[in-house]
Amino acid sequence: MIIDSHAHISRQDYSSPERLLDDMKTAGIDKAVLVPGGMLDVRRMTRYVTGEEKPILTAPPNDTVLEIIREYPDKFYGICCINPNDGAPAALASLEKACRDGFKGLKMSPLVHEVTLMGDVVKELAALCGDYGIPFYTHLVIQARANTAALGSLAEAFPGTNFVIGHMGFGPLDIDAIELAARRENVYLETSTGNPLSIQTAVKLAGPDKLMFGSEFPLSDPFVEKVKIDRLPISDADKETILHHTISRLLGL
Repeated sequence: MIIDSHAHISRQDYSSPERLLDDMKTAGIDKAVLVPGGMLDVRRMTRYVTGEEKPILTAPPNDTVLEIIREYPDKFYGICCINPNDGAPAALASLEKACRDGFKGLKMSPLVHEVTLMGDVVKELAALCGDYGIPFYTHLVIQARANTAALGSLAEAFPGTNFVIGHMGFGPLDIDAIELAARRENVYLETSTGNPLSIQTAVKLAGPDKLMFGSEFPLSDPFVEKVKIDRLPISDADKETILHHTISRLLGL
């Protein structure tokens, strides 16, 4: 069993479920965890990171993800995305509804929503994730509002919630993110777009049970991302842990 723990999905041609399924077949991937796509045009990512352009959407299209996982229940799981700027009542109600609908986790998007990870609404969402037993996934940015240190503070404040750092942290080799995952029991790393040296360093310092394979489809190619894991100089058992055991445990599959 191989599970892609992070793929963006939408009804656009370049990020459609049909294209993802084709890419999964090529890569030998059995299932995927979907997050809402379409809020950014990933082909223009540099302009979003620099602030030159603003996101296309700020309302996460969770309904689209729900439709797709119901169309392909044997292939896909879903993680919802919520905008904390909607305010605590709306954000918490959205997460509770998503859990009732069968979503398996929460995705935070500091790039799209300019999130402050230690903000009051984010902290309430993190607490609710712990109550529901679902992981809190976030990517990081270089700004202090949502960098590695901010995520570390959030993870320390909510030890009963599991936190997943997307893309191996921020930058080519975020040693701070790797050391945070090694130090804190409730912090994990997702491998998509991470370089092989970064992933290998994380296996050594944090252990394979703190890593989960992801593709970041459609920004990256599932086949290419899986090859990074296949070529790691580690045991087959450790590769299996990264390719499906860690994400299966966190999502309760």
